[in-house]
Amino acid sequence: MHRPLLVAVALAAVVIASAWVAKRSRIPTPVFLVLTGLAVSFVPGLEEVKLPPDVVFYGFLPPLLYAAAFFVSPREARENWASILVLAVGLTLVTLLAVGFVGWWLVPALGAGGAFVLGAVLGPTDPVSATNVIGQTSAPEKLQTILESESLVNDGVGLVAFSIALTALEKGSFSVADGVLKFLQVSAGGVAFGLVVAFVVERIRRRVHDAEIEIPLSVLTPYIAYIPAERLGFSGILATVTCGVYLGWRSGGIFKPEVRLQSAAFWEALNFTLTAVLFVLLGLQFRPVLNGIAHPSWVDPLVIFAVLLAVRLVWMFTVPHTVRRWRDIAPWQDRLILGWCGIRGALSLAAALSIPVAVTERDEVLYLTFTVILATLVVLAVPLPWLLDALGFGEDDGSELREARAALDLAAEGAVGGRREALVAERAELARLEREGHVGHATARELEQTLDLEEVWLSRR
Repeated sequence: MHRPLLVAVALAAVVIASAWVAKRSRIPTPVFLVLTGLAVSFVPGLEEVKLPPDVVFYGFLPPLLYAAAFFVSPREARENWASILVLAVGLTLVTLLAVGFVGWWLVPALGAGGAFVLGAVLGPTDPVSATNVIGQTSAPEKLQTILESESLVNDGVGLVAFSIALTALEKGSFSVADGVLKFLQVSAGGVAFGLVVAFVVERIRRRVHDAEIEIPLSVLTPYIAYIPAERLGFSGILATVTCGVYLGWRSGGIFKPEVRLQSAAFWEALNFTLTAVLFVLLGLQFRPVLNGIAHPSWVDPLVIFAVLLAVRLVWMFTVPHTVRRWRDIAPWQDRLILGWCGIRGALSLAAALSIPVAVTERDEVLYLTFTVILATLVVLAVPLPWLLDALGFGEDDGSELREARAALDLAAEGAVGGRREALVAERAELARLEREGHVGHATARELEQTLDLEEVWLSRR
């Protein structure tokens, strides 16, 4: 009884210490956490800590997906929808095929079935990694929105493809027509179910303005979207993402200022805690994964990682020329960053862990998946802040925030009445600035928080 508790307390201390060190460096926090977990996994006397895939799929994933989707910039997502879909669907499927064929040639023991299961596992980028890595850099909001939205959508695409590939591997046969039909059913069903859940939750939250009820309801919402969708045979990921995006875009009419402030603080803490624990657990899987391979090769995962990076970079510098909405807004620096940020993470590992033990190719797929994840985090994420500097994406100088603040002050001065009327005018001006693209989503949320604090202060006087 005491040993698991002591291990849990020790891991919590490791998470806190790693996060503290990471926040004082330019290296993204997820890299520190994964490497820390990897190092801890080799501590003498420490039992192997195995991560059941259901814990990731049903425990960590729903709230993390929901939080990421909720805060996606509406304007940037609408303006770049073509880019996002081209990446989330087209690039994911091309990557799946490329990794499948290379894996089949490189590791004959995988066979065709195992190789394409590996391709389906590594095809999508990771939403948790993408959000946390790119969000800690100076990347423009447009690129952050494209990468985050891509990772949120392509996970649904990738897991549907994984399910199809795994079924084909277990049965020894595959029908293209059946696969395409299943893909459409699962994807469309997930989106539709997410919209239904979001619509119902929105109606409830418009009538309830109590933080003690709304915050627990917000935690329950992603699970309501994810779990029933999965049980109905739909994509739980797409259901959760759809629900989060819908509620996030309509959040202005749902929350009262005091509730919004409390919810934002709660979700920031919850998101950090879940992410930190998940990445440490991800690192801890290296030891049991390595023990499952008799003669591990370091060449095979490096080749597959090189294929992932090459396919993504080639795609970024060729396919966008064929998409009219993307052609004029993506200079080569943008495309290089979008190509560089193809980071894989916990979702890929959870998919690999969910392969039945009876499948003979399981250990090889699991080993290749983990080592490729590690390569994407170390090789791609670590130098990213310096790469952004070299390409001219410097830190925000605060000019956008100052200009927006000045515009709100002017709106307040022109309002007739007292401070409450001035706040109404400032909110209207902020909405206009964001709608017309004069301020980004992050700046708008920062100013909204300031206005919320002022309104709460007035209400308590």
